Amino acid sequence: MRVPLAQLFADYSQRRGSVLAMLLGLAALLDLAAVTGLAYVAGFSEVRAVLAQFDWVWLLALIAALGFSFAGYYYAYDGMFAVAGGPKIPNAQMRTVVTVGFGGFLAHGSGALDRYALEGAGAGKLEARTRVSGLAGLEYGVLSLGGTVTAIAVLATGRSVPPLDFTLPWAIIPVPGFALAFWLAERYRGRLWLRAGWRGSVGSFLESIHLIRVIFAHPRRSGLAVGGMAMFWAADAFAVWAGMAAFGFQMDAASLFVGFATGMVFTRRSGPLAGAGVLALCLPVTLWHSGAPLAVAVVGIFVYRMLVLWLPMPATLALLPEVRRMARPSVRQSPP
Repeated sequence: MRVPLAQLFADYSQRRGSVLAMLLGLAALLDLAAVTGLAYVAGFSEVRAVLAQFDWVWLLALIAALGFSFAGYYYAYDGMFAVAGGPKIPNAQMRTVVTVGFGGFLAHGSGALDRYALEGAGAGKLEARTRVSGLAGLEYGVLSLGGTVTAIAVLATGRSVPPLDFTLPWAIIPVPGFALAFWLAERYRGRLWLRAGWRGSVGSFLESIHLIRVIFAHPRRSGLAVGGMAMFWAADAFAVWAGMAAFGFQMDAASLFVGFATGMVFTRRSGPLAGAGVLALCLPVTLWHSGAPLAVAVVGIFVYRMLVLWLPMPATLALLPEVRRMARPSVRQSPP
């Protein structure tokens, strides 16, 4: 069976069962290839010594952290979609999009599932696309603020680990970047919103930044989105910590978050195959650069990746019929 590459990575939820099985196998293979390559660099003897220290009790802490992470993700979704008078998505559909988005495997495809839910709740296509883009921006925005706070804490204590090439960019860049993005959004979004071609795309992007600004400017009304996303990232980072603690290394919290935020080059929701291969390759390296032994980081991240990707998979696949139903044009009819 031959599948065009552009279609293969467009919207996984609409693929045949055989193609989904192939993509699942590819995701597992990419993560396995990444951990094998890094294990070779760290030294197989070192990895074997780390594996001998395995304590399964920490896996319970990791799974509990993922539960808190899921709850935070739900509140972040709900807050982002409701800000500035957004449509109210039915609870059943909200649980579906959050479950699928959390695992990330079926969420790829420019946030297609999120758009289906928003359009089905009455949002126009442009508004749905804008809110989906805003959710992705909120993910990275809250993560970057966490990176800024922890990097400043590391610099204030005068520690040399993580090194300056990690901590200085986090301490300096995000806040001015936020300020510039908010200024550009408020100045130009009205001029470009609803325009044709690339101007309209830029206008939609600026409108999504405006929604994020509204969330931060009115924390009492929209704090659920920020608080939920902060809870998501904090619990996810703790899950990584627990993954390494299971193999005998308990990392300093600030160093952990700097390395975690640096290695999170894209989220499970935004990356192809939920970040398979790439996150398993990047996160151990950035955690090692932030002070963790490489062998521990490799096996700890592999355990984290296996649980965060495969633990929600049965629920994700069980929800596949509902996902496909939401994608039907008749279900997502909405007023202009």
